[in-house]
Amino acid sequence: MIPMSTPKARMMAVRRQIVRTFKKHQLTLQLDATEFLEQTLEAQDIPPEDLNDTLENIAVGYVAREGLNLVSRARLEIVLESMQKWTHHLHEKPTRNTLDPHKSQQPQQQSMMKVSQSISSQRPDPHDLESIDMDSVRHGIEEVEERERYRSSYNADGDDDFSKGQQYGSEPMQDENMYMVGGREGEAEGEGEAEEDDVDITELFHVIDAFSMPRWDWASDIKTFTRVEDNDSSARHPSNHHHHHQVNGSSTIATSTNASKGANQLLGSAKEKTAMFRARYHLLLQRILRNEHFAPPVFTGGMKQDRYLKITPLKALKGRAGERFLMFGMLVRNSHGRFCLEDADDRVELVFQHSRNTAGMFTENCFVLLEGKYTDDNNIHVDAIGLPPPELREETKKVFGNIDFLGAPREMRSEEQLKVICEEYEDICFVILSDLWLDQPKTFTTLRTIFEGYSNSTLPLAFIMCGSFKSVPFLLNGLESAPYREGFNQLAELIAEFPTMATFSYFIFVPGPNDPWDGGILPRPKIPDFYTAKVRSLVKRSIFTSNPCRIKYCDQEIVIFRDDILNRILRNCIVSPSGDVVIQKQLVRTLVDGAHLSPLPLTTRQVAWAYDHALRIYPIPDALILADKFEAYNFNYQNCHCMNPGSFPTSDYSWMVYHPAKRQSDVCQIPKATR
Repeated sequence: MIPMSTPKARMMAVRRQIVRTFKKHQLTLQLDATEFLEQTLEAQDIPPEDLNDTLENIAVGYVAREGLNLVSRARLEIVLESMQKWTHHLHEKPTRNTLDPHKSQQPQQQSMMKVSQSISSQRPDPHDLESIDMDSVRHGIEEVEERERYRSSYNADGDDDFSKGQQYGSEPMQDENMYMVGGREGEAEGEGEAEEDDVDITELFHVIDAFSMPRWDWASDIKTFTRVEDNDSSARHPSNHHHHHQVNGSSTIATSTNASKGANQLLGSAKEKTAMFRARYHLLLQRILRNEHFAPPVFTGGMKQDRYLKITPLKALKGRAGERFLMFGMLVRNSHGRFCLEDADDRVELVFQHSRNTAGMFTENCFVLLEGKYTDDNNIHVDAIGLPPPELREETKKVFGNIDFLGAPREMRSEEQLKVICEEYEDICFVILSDLWLDQPKTFTTLRTIFEGYSNSTLPLAFIMCGSFKSVPFLLNGLESAPYREGFNQLAELIAEFPTMATFSYFIFVPGPNDPWDGGILPRPKIPDFYTAKVRSLVKRSIFTSNPCRIKYCDQEIVIFRDDILNRILRNCIVSPSGDVVIQKQLVRTLVDGAHLSPLPLTTRQVAWAYDHALRIYPIPDALILADKFEAYNFNYQNCHCMNPGSFPTSDYSWMVYHPAKRQSDVCQIPKATR
């Protein structure tokens, strides 16, 4: 709730809300645009409870209309004028209602721009703005910008320093200081009055697809991660730079806007293939060298050399036959089909005759620590092989807490505050289903029973529905498009029978192996819009995303990956798993310790070279959903809650429910008596 104690406090609260909303859409506001928007909102007398959705619709309309990250006053005026011209509601935010367990219910709408009350209360579709005469609009923009340039040149020697280039939402220190000081001033003005902190839990829920995640690579010279900025990155994939933090409208807009900027060059350039493996290598190596067992002592006086483990580069083995070494690298095959260990500089052939391995599964292209004896034949007789030691998420955040590996919208609250909020909302849960076969009538019968149960009890915040959404592979013969689309149409109609659920619960759809159009390459793009139009129309918070994808909820990061990864790894193991251990734990340890969702050769599982960073598991997430055909399981590893809901139709229609407040999950099933 916007504090109403004094006009100055309200102004600062409105400014904070404007900055927060536009940042969420990756938009940077110039100061004159911010002041113009504040004046417009004040002139229209927007109620505090409608302010958030008013700003949401303005930001969404700007992204659809302009597609630019920099928001100037001139362009903002044109967008607002266009939205007023087409009589769209700019703030149809529902007010809080007890019927909504998360947020609110639809109220009587009040138009920001004093438009007719008879207009539909649905969120405006900014695609309608494209029907405006582009020539007249551009001409208007040029006229306004010309006036702004004249005004700037006229005041070049004046005191209006803030009007020259300073922007909200950018990184310079003075902007952040101004923002923080403004918050303190607002608090000082309202001192003595309790400021209501009305937490909207849906604002803390974001879905990030694989193609919008930032890429960070380790820079050995400066000992930190640097963000990789590729000039062609915006043209590689149409899903670039969109976050599903709102309903399907905004995400669809951002996708279609960027789709026009370039072709879908999924694999990237040839140099990115080698860069992909080097990035994996250096990420794990820096983690290993910070481990207490591998870090050399700062003061070596009187300390024995064997007090810590030392990794020897392969290029340092020459001329040292007969000695034993500990090495780190990637398992590969040479041209003769023999296994080798390869690091950033060299490779050496391996002999596994008397080797022993620790827990984990080892495949080609996975990274391992290896101990053995170097021989005159330029071979290593392997004695032991193991995975790199893991690092707790808390430890990683201590070192790289300033790096946003996820790419979620920036949150104003601290991690501690978000954790408290998460624990307070004990009833929040996520329902997870895998292999939702929409070509099977039994699926809809069971789903109806599940929806009836949840609609009469605590409503889940999100339904995470993983593919495949077809029981057999999708054939590109032109005959299967209609039945596939009809399956989603039936699902949309079924969800629409439960209005509260269709309005307030998120429905997240992650593609599986049988869905179009993957080509067998990870990460997989979302299911094409052609098949999902009715779902997006009837289900307000439907989100179709990539595989894998991430969820940012409060302080938690949840990774969702749909693949039959266990069978793939078992079929490609170089060394059989050791001991009588639970195979599910072996799998999780292999993925988490290796910090990658697909440690397989590219001949077995293809990976888009330019987006390999989207498959990394670094830092270790708070929860890892491995939707596999294997039987359901859930356990904790390295403070990460790992779970597999199992295949919905083949596991007697069971599913899994995750409770983020407790970081626990339960396997659920409909009682047989009620089926």
